[in-house]
Amino acid sequence: MRNAPGPALALASWLLAMALPAQTCASGRLLKNDILPDNPGGAAQIGVVQGLCDTEAAMAVIDTGGPARVTAVSALFAHRFGTNGALAVADVEIYDGVTFQPNGKATLGPLVFKLSSGSSNLQLTSTGINAYTLPAPVRVLSGKAVIGFRMLQNLGGGSCALGFDANFATDVTGACAANAGKNILDAIGHGPVDPSVYTGFGVPLCPLFFRGNWVIRACVTQDVTVTWTGNPTPGGFVSLVHNAPGQGGNAYVGLVSGGIANGFQTPWGRLPLDPDPLFDCFLDACRAIYLGNMGVINSNGQAFGALAIPNLTILIGSNLKLHVAFVTYTPPNFAPWVSVSAPSLPIVIR
Repeated sequence: MRNAPGPALALASWLLAMALPAQTCASGRLLKNDILPDNPGGAAQIGVVQGLCDTEAAMAVIDTGGPARVTAVSALFAHRFGTNGALAVADVEIYDGVTFQPNGKATLGPLVFKLSSGSSNLQLTSTGINAYTLPAPVRVLSGKAVIGFRMLQNLGGGSCALGFDANFATDVTGACAANAGKNILDAIGHGPVDPSVYTGFGVPLCPLFFRGNWVIRACVTQDVTVTWTGNPTPGGFVSLVHNAPGQGGNAYVGLVSGGIANGFQTPWGRLPLDPDPLFDCFLDACRAIYLGNMGVINSNGQAFGALAIPNLTILIGSNLKLHVAFVTYTPPNFAPWVSVSAPSLPIVIR
């Protein structure tokens, strides 16, 4: 995108059903920030960001709700007049997480997938949602999958200086502040920035040249995991989320251990927790401090709990390490287990 943006946003409305098939997920869930239907079949107003140039990228920050695997991605490549058949060549990139500065500058997490690393690229065709199935699932641990489409060669007519007739598109909805943290523009001379708030071009990109959210999507399979937030200090409180996607109605039992080096085998599956003294304690005397240690997974595939860290002098500066995991099963029978979660990141009592 050039340093002095010109008429980079064009709004258009047409029947998307006449274009390429929309993305569907063979497994997992379709996650997106845009408000277009999953399978567009009628007229839809979108914004073509004409000023995105070759080597620049459109990226969506997809909240995966925890560690997850990305199996497929897609992006809307659209012509400003709704014309079908305009072409472009793009790369596909996936990053594990992102952090934003108040001015909108973005620092991307580790690059975990790049299509061109395998000497391949993706052909885009207007006007439609162009989907790509990854050769193997790509795991992201941060809970934020950054799905990027980098323009390699835009053959849709126009130029970087004047704008291209076909380009990546947004859903042109929502206020700028409401969409902050959901979109990234990797622009020449500026680096990855949040176009909803960034003003480094001299004028705000949003709402003049960028509006809404990129129509960039991902098929995501969430891991069965435990995530935590809070203050693991004596007298502190740690909130737990037991994530079991697609298991609403199943029951669960939570377990705690001091290590995950070996785990152990059970008749119904391998537990990733070591059978150490802490494991034994949380089956008995310590269990009272693990609130929500058993229950039912809700319709969103989650259950909530907490660890109430005892306010004991012996724990201050102890660096005692805890790992939480859980098993799910179909009530009323405790076995066989439906799944065993991965262990949580270490909870270290300081």
